[in-house]
Amino acid sequence: MTQPTIPIKNLYYLLCYSWDQLEQGELIDVERCPSTELVDLFTLVLCDGVRHLSRRGLEQSYQLRTEVLSTLRGRIDAFGSARKFLPSLGKAVCQFDELTVNSLNNRLIKATLKKLSVSKGLNSELRKQTVIILKSLRNIEDIVVTKREFQKVQLHSNTRFYRFLLNVCELIHDSSLVETQSGSTKFREFVRDEKAMARVFERFLYNFIQREIQTVKVKRDRIEWQATSLSDPSLALLPSMNTDISISRGADRLIVDAKYYTTTLSSRWETEKIHSHNLYQLLSYLNNAPKEGIESTAGMLIYPKVDKSLRQRYVINGFPVCIATVDLNQDWPLVHAEMVDLVDFAFNSKVT
Repeated sequence: MTQPTIPIKNLYYLLCYSWDQLEQGELIDVERCPSTELVDLFTLVLCDGVRHLSRRGLEQSYQLRTEVLSTLRGRIDAFGSARKFLPSLGKAVCQFDELTVNSLNNRLIKATLKKLSVSKGLNSELRKQTVIILKSLRNIEDIVVTKREFQKVQLHSNTRFYRFLLNVCELIHDSSLVETQSGSTKFREFVRDEKAMARVFERFLYNFIQREIQTVKVKRDRIEWQATSLSDPSLALLPSMNTDISISRGADRLIVDAKYYTTTLSSRWETEKIHSHNLYQLLSYLNNAPKEGIESTAGMLIYPKVDKSLRQRYVINGFPVCIATVDLNQDWPLVHAEMVDLVDFAFNSKVT
């Protein structure tokens, strides 16, 4: 099945934008990646990321420790001390907080590096680097990684680079399979997961437009149905309408629906058409969007280019509608320029 073609360096930028962490991502020189394999890209990012953290100092956190000590420290566990007859020996069970690099965040990063170090197809030089870095993390305990561990992560505003690396770690664990016989790790091509890539593509578009186009305002709207009902006066049974991206420029509004498919157009009886359900959904948004304070409302369906480029303009039910693709298989500066141009194209899509 045909897939949108995305070079791994562009995929890296898509992820950085979708996580809203472009500045953190740009601290890593992905041009140094020795291949076009995702496992090499992720390993390079984590290795360079850990080096960056080590130069600044690894995160430290307080952890509760319990030890038998002859010098009192922290809180004494009187019951535990008496049970072991420690007072007669001049000792006690003490509980105290200790500042350590053995934090959950560091353990997750170390566990991910260990997974990468036994990955099939990993570049030999990168494998050597992971082994060296793992030795430098020997004071950090191993951990069995589950989805729940990532949900426990707590970060402050000054640890955004940690958030970036942990996003990479979570993606690696979500995309990896352990082969039971050899114990080695094999990566699923998550770019072939249409649902996962649809979420990445939508968030990329939203954050890119918000960050890179300063003349517009970006948000997600909840649109209420322009409807009444005697049997369902609260309209509770009607499905909710939430836009992917709503862009305003002055009194003009553009509603964008992002779609990520293996085929930009549907095909039936050798005739290509726009996906009907995509168009119906966009028209529902346009027909029901509130008009107060708005001079004009336009809509855009945007897809990643698969086999052909699209830039079509229509007027449907009085609304300007454009159907467009963005080519992600080109140098990133060209992707950037095309994205900016697409928004301008959509705002000027009125047909006279």
